[in-house]
Amino acid sequence: MPKKVLNNDLVKKYLEHIKNEKKVSEQTIKTYENIGKNIPFNLLSSQPTIIKKLKDLYDNPNTLQLYLNMIILVRKFNNEEVDKLIKFRNSLSDSIKQTRKDNLDKMDDKLPSLNHIKDSLDELTGIRYVINYIMINHGLRNKDLNLRFVKVLPEDKEENYIMQKGKNVILNINDYKTDKTHGTKEIKITNSKFLKELKSLNLNDGDYLIPMKNGNKISNIITFNDKILKLTIDRLGQNKLVKIVVKDLLNNKNFEKLDQISKDRGTSLEVLLKSYNLHNGNDKN
Repeated sequence: MPKKVLNNDLVKKYLEHIKNEKKVSEQTIKTYENIGKNIPFNLLSSQPTIIKKLKDLYDNPNTLQLYLNMIILVRKFNNEEVDKLIKFRNSLSDSIKQTRKDNLDKMDDKLPSLNHIKDSLDELTGIRYVINYIMINHGLRNKDLNLRFVKVLPEDKEENYIMQKGKNVILNINDYKTDKTHGTKEIKITNSKFLKELKSLNLNDGDYLIPMKNGNKISNIITFNDKILKLTIDRLGQNKLVKIVVKDLLNNKNFEKLDQISKDRGTSLEVLLKSYNLHNGNDKN
């Protein structure tokens, strides 16, 4: 294949291929498209050239790995060599671990205690209480919270649903980051204030918990994430809230609750303890 083929075309053809082969998330498609637009060198250049260019452009090992993942996939699709790129990607592992530890250390110094979070939660009402309660007590991601209120669960469950069942609230989560691995997640919430605040929203059957102005579902990930962030306590966002919860559970050796958070979130304990554990920084104490 001639080397002059534009990155946009290379990425577009690759994405068309994998769309036909398997389900690809909207976020993955957007990420790959953005990479194709922004990389200032051809994806079919020689491997040493690509490695040099990437090193010159990016210091963050996570960014390097993200770009390398996409470049390797596109080159494989075009029958181009990738051995040196894979070797370089593998060498980033230690740097990524150290960067994660550094970031956890910095975050640990700045984040509030779980007591502050719980006190703040008690003062909230309406949609802010509902969203923060779910994050703090069940560790759900933003995507999980794109919930549709229903009186009866539909047979074809393609979305995420919230419904009242007696004095309880049921979350039926089908569309989330690790749904291919964990399948449908069903979570029962028995908290009386949660039910009270949910009722105060006066949702009708089929309404979205956080809708667009016209009532439709928010399909744009960035827009939805922005709305969620503004609703969270101190604008911490779900990622930081989960880290605060995990740290407290470990401090109190509450492994039963930690296991429940792992299952509700759809994240293995290994990942939870590695990436969401503030104790996993550089401070050995």
